[in-house]
Amino acid sequence: QNGVSTAGEPVRDPLAGPGPQQGLLPADRHPEGVQIAVIFGANILEHIFNLCRGDFDFLERLPESLLLYIISFLELEDIARLSQVSHRFKTICNSDTLWEKIVQNLCGAITPEMRALAQEVGWKQFFFTNKLQLQLQLRRRRQKQDDSKKSKTK
Repeated sequence: QNGVSTAGEPVRDPLAGPGPQQGLLPADRHPEGVQIAVIFGANILEHIFNLCRGDFDFLERLPESLLLYIISFLELEDIARLSQVSHRFKTICNSDTLWEKIVQNLCGAITPEMRALAQEVGWKQFFFTNKLQLQLQLRRRRQKQDDSKKSKTK
C-alpha cells in the first residue's frame, strides 16, 4: 500500500519535483501521507500539502452565489479570461444566472416579455443580440402569441 492510492495509482508527492519516478511518496518519508492518500485519495493529500505550503485558492472555495455576484461586475474581457481558468469558472461564466445578473445590472428594468425571450434563447445570447434583432424577435414572439390566442377563440 505504500505510495499507492485506492485506485492502484502511485501517489505523487506534491513537494517533489517532476520526473517519471521522482515524487512518489516513500513510506519512510511520509507514512501519514500514504495513509491519507489510501483512505481519502490523492487529491485530498495534494490539498493538504498545498495548505501546508500556503498554496490555497480562496476563489475556488467561495460559494457560487458570491462568485456570481462578484463576476457580474467584471468587464466582458475579464469574464472571458476568467472562464478559461478552470472548469468551475467556465461553468459559472457561461451560466444563465450570471448573464441574467449582467443584463439586470446594465438594463435596470426587464419587462416580462424580455424575460420570457431571454429564457427562451438564453441570457448570454440575449445579452449579445443587438437591439434591432431583439425588437424583431419580440415582435415575432408577440405575433405567435396573438396567433395562438386567435386560433383558440375560433
